[in-house]
Amino acid sequence: MTSLQIALDEPLSPELALVCPELAELARRLLPDPGWLVPAARVEPAVRRTPLQAVGPVLAALLITLTPLLLMLLAVPRLHH
Repeated sequence: MTSLQIALDEPLSPELALVCPELAELARRLLPDPGWLVPAARVEPAVRRTPLQAVGPVLAALLITLTPLLLMLLAVPRLHH
């Protein structure tokens, strides 16, 4: 066994691969083929939304945030008599 084979029995640190080109090359050869890791991208047609579906979340967010503010303003005693 060579020292390179012994060194790759454990995970190889990126720093060691940067300073030792032989170890970096050996580690690259041991990597799996990335072709099977990348799934094919599916292109879905754009979904048409109705105006209510587009504006509804915005209105809900405004209602949820402005309602407590308005209730607080109504509950505060009037400063001008």
